[in-house]
Amino acid sequence: MSAYIVDKCHINAMLLSALHCSYREPLSWYYNGEWKKLSDNNAREVGQMLLDENIKSVSDRYEDSEVTNLPGRTDADYILPFEFRYLHNIPNALQTISITRCYMYQACEHDEWETSEAKKFCQSLIDEKIHQLPGYDDAPWNWNDAEYETANLIRLA
Repeated sequence: MSAYIVDKCHINAMLLSALHCSYREPLSWYYNGEWKKLSDNNAREVGQMLLDENIKSVSDRYEDSEVTNLPGRTDADYILPFEFRYLHNIPNALQTISITRCYMYQACEHDEWETSEAKKFCQSLIDEKIHQLPGYDDAPWNWNDAEYETANLIRLA
């Protein structure tokens, strides 16, 4: 699959989920030696950082293309600046994990991705949402034979 610039709505959905459905309010991530926290006051800047990272990735993947010719919506009015907007629907935990993984797939096409703030933000968002999945808090932290014997498992034939 080819990389593309995700829609701003996609990034807004990630931000809204992080702002309003976080296991640990507010969503925070560690980057460049400091803890950062998402808030209504910095959501536009964080969204711009995510969009910039996506553009950087797709530009690197399609290095012979102008920014306005990259896959996805890339007209100048659309790309900059990012505006944080509330949406009618906020994604649930599973939807947030899925759209964040999609974003990561689109944003990972350059050499600096592994150490980028965008990756740290995405990892923190996914980690937070995993805690919201049904049954997570009841699942064992450690696994051993005794737990295996007493756990309610689907047995493979």
